[in-house]
Amino acid sequence: MASDTRATAPSSYEFTQVSAEEFDPSIRYDAWRAAAYHAVDLLPPQDGELLEGSSRFVRGDGGAFGSHQGSRRRTQFTSRARSAGLGECMVVNLMVEGAVRLDAPDGSQLLVPEGSLAIYNATRPMHYSWSRSKEIYLLLPRAAVLRSLPGGVKGLSLSLDASPLAPFLRSQMSLLNHHGAKLPRKELAAMLDSTIALAMLMLEGLSGGRAAEPEVAASGLYAAALRYLEANCQRPQLDPEMIASELGCSRATLYRAFLANGATVRQALRDIRLDQARMRLSNAAALGLNIAAVAFACGFEDASLFAKQFRARFGLSPRDWREQGRGGSRPNPSPAI
Repeated sequence: MASDTRATAPSSYEFTQVSAEEFDPSIRYDAWRAAAYHAVDLLPPQDGELLEGSSRFVRGDGGAFGSHQGSRRRTQFTSRARSAGLGECMVVNLMVEGAVRLDAPDGSQLLVPEGSLAIYNATRPMHYSWSRSKEIYLLLPRAAVLRSLPGGVKGLSLSLDASPLAPFLRSQMSLLNHHGAKLPRKELAAMLDSTIALAMLMLEGLSGGRAAEPEVAASGLYAAALRYLEANCQRPQLDPEMIASELGCSRATLYRAFLANGATVRQALRDIRLDQARMRLSNAAALGLNIAAVAFACGFEDASLFAKQFRARFGLSPRDWREQGRGGSRPNPSPAI
């Protein structure tokens, strides 16, 4: 059984996972408090209730990401993030399951329901009573948040659900939580940094205040645009002007965000459509699929152009790829151009 309860700052871009059940019940509270709580203090359980749960955490250069799920518990924010190495923090929290009640020293309360996305000020004294729940969160340096959100968080929390970028941040946080542990360090760093940049861009948009730094804004917009393309690539009429309008930016700003990441909007859209078509054709059940139907379902209106682009990307025609869908060897995809 694990017995060391000392908390140390996690290394940058090292995805850690820990479970309360790893610790012997006799030391579980102290060990779990040190291992799983980075910006809050875990209060002793009431009525001798045994703590249960699991936690994931990764720290980057501009913030940190984590998730927690488990039994009922009570926490309080401290003035510093104890082991995250970030100093004073604000927390963007996605309440996936369950709910939490916020209790301020002045007696005011707020119930945050399941499904909500909100930001809390971790420098403000506050008690939190969690139901059995699951939440995904970002720890953001307070100074950086205030540059994007000059007014800070008024009241007990600030809901982020009204932002047009909220669905993209939800998706990005969920993807990072699900796949982060499997990513190599370089890819994990890119995903974490783009998620933090997207959160900062969203906060700046809510406040109408000082603009985020250009490289931060570009990274956040690029991440949001990719999520949008993945969700809407089947629409044949999708173009840069429509994408920019949906994301609340100008077409020129969208172009610059992609250029900063070594891509163009049309190239990214084409590659996402081709990847989705390849996945459909890779399914063994796809042997009876009509190639033109697959092309149209993935946003291609011209079946012959689709076939030409597919071969250039993957080295086989769509028909040959489909016929080898039962496990035949295939060439490696060509790099995106």
